[in-house]
Amino acid sequence: MCRFWDISLIICFSVSVMFVGGDNISELPPPPQNLTFIWETPFRLSLTWEKPEDLDRSCIVNYTVNVHHSQECSGKYDSRRVQALGCKLNISNEKGLCISVTTNLENCGKSGSSQATNISIAPPSVRLVENRSYEYSHSKMNCTWIPVVDVQDLSLYYWLPRYESVKKCIPDETLKPRGCIIHDEFLKDTLDIFYLFNGTYNGTSVFNTFTDERPVKYVKLNKPQLTIHKDRQKLIFQANGSDLDEFAEECYSYIYTISKCNKNSTVKDKEHYEVQYDPACKYRARVQVNFSQKCGAGKSDLSDEVEYGEDSDPKLPALLAVIIIPLIVSLCLLVSLVLLRRHKDIIFPQIPEPSLLFKDMLINNIRTPEELQSPATGRLYIPLEEVVESKISLEPDTPFVPMMKNEPK
Repeated sequence: MCRFWDISLIICFSVSVMFVGGDNISELPPPPQNLTFIWETPFRLSLTWEKPEDLDRSCIVNYTVNVHHSQECSGKYDSRRVQALGCKLNISNEKGLCISVTTNLENCGKSGSSQATNISIAPPSVRLVENRSYEYSHSKMNCTWIPVVDVQDLSLYYWLPRYESVKKCIPDETLKPRGCIIHDEFLKDTLDIFYLFNGTYNGTSVFNTFTDERPVKYVKLNKPQLTIHKDRQKLIFQANGSDLDEFAEECYSYIYTISKCNKNSTVKDKEHYEVQYDPACKYRARVQVNFSQKCGAGKSDLSDEVEYGEDSDPKLPALLAVIIIPLIVSLCLLVSLVLLRRHKDIIFPQIPEPSLLFKDMLINNIRTPEELQSPATGRLYIPLEEVVESKISLEPDTPFVPMMKNEPK
């Protein structure tokens, strides 16, 4: 009995949920009708639709337009809400478009948003260019690109929302691989800029439209110059830029790459940077100017490398003293020995042997212990008799005559 009662409750609950869900679906407002589009210009798309039927006149109706930059209505999208039965969009068609429109009701028995009415727009049949790049500086922007197909009359045009007409970008053969220059005083303050590439491919006129970030997102600054000078115990790195007058001072920041004793470091500072000077180190430095994110985006090339000072080992003097001083002492000692040996006769001359007279005086003046007992006792010096040869004879020099032996008869 209890089991039958449980099954009955489950069935009743399921049926009630079905009816409630059906009522909610039926209470959703109807979607817009007959959604159509037309390109008024290469960059302006006009959308129109019709008001849903069977709506109470007292209902406040508005519409949500979602734009997907692809042929599929998925992923990121741009959204806007309008009350009219149509809107105009400044948009490019680079990868195709998918546009959906929904109905929104307020102060009405039916509330919420309707299901979406979608429309898909195909991209151009031929892609003309790729790898687009830009460089902005002082109301000029260099545009470069690489052609995808061979189009002889390929040209670039641009359009700013403040203008009614499309303007041509001035070709410049110095820009590689292909490029032109946009010169417009309003580029600095422009939020949206649209590009149109036009050319003839296989006898048919083909155009591609693009949109990119505002020009100040592509700021290109000139390469700065860096100088280094010493002020007392400080070493000052000074960056000098030649084109830093277009924007406010706070829009520029300086990135210093410094090598001290072959140890690299990177610091972010103003146009001058100070460090404590170390005379034992050699400094190498470069600087780059960055355009602040709060003003846009961009940077300069790195400056040329600047050097200051010389590397030296703090232990080098002690090391040289330990090595050089003993070496110098050894060398001096060696030279002294060589000179002493060579000039010993001059430095230490031979003392002649004393004559017999001095020897005899020394010998005869030596007293014996017995003699020293009597102070009065003394003896006179008695010189030795010199032995002199009494007979001196001279023999004449006669030649040596060998003696002959008697020969036998």
